[in-house]
Amino acid sequence: MDVQQARHLADRFIEQLHRLEDGDPQVAEQIADMFADGAQLSNPVLEREHGIRQGRGEIAEFWRQYASAFGEIHSEFYDVTTSDHSAGLFWKSTGKSPSGEALSYDGVSLLAFDDEGKIARFQGFYDTRQLTLKESSH
Repeated sequence: MDVQQARHLADRFIEQLHRLEDGDPQVAEQIADMFADGAQLSNPVLEREHGIRQGRGEIAEFWRQYASAFGEIHSEFYDVTTSDHSAGLFWKSTGKSPSGEALSYDGVSLLAFDDEGKIARFQGFYDTRQLTLKESSH
């Protein structure tokens, strides 16, 4: 794999995530298919509450829960860096809780790819304090 292939995989992941955020629940399975059989997914909330998700089934369930955790969410990726086997995705997510309260948080997701072009490890980093819901202007 080279840097261009890693960038293509990162762009494909972003495209699929945007489809999920736009309300297509079937995309959770398609995102999970981008992961290797024994892949691992973690972020600060998972590590604190549930531990690391491993395998496509648990990863698909994570993405389904992500989609249902917000009333509305959109992630803006403002920088993507790649090497020959990894990508760093820098983002800011804004939206609303299911009850309509405004939210905003930012962070970075690191994707490590295996030789077959599958995501072997996904690690999200963000300050969980930013997920405290903000008073909505509506």
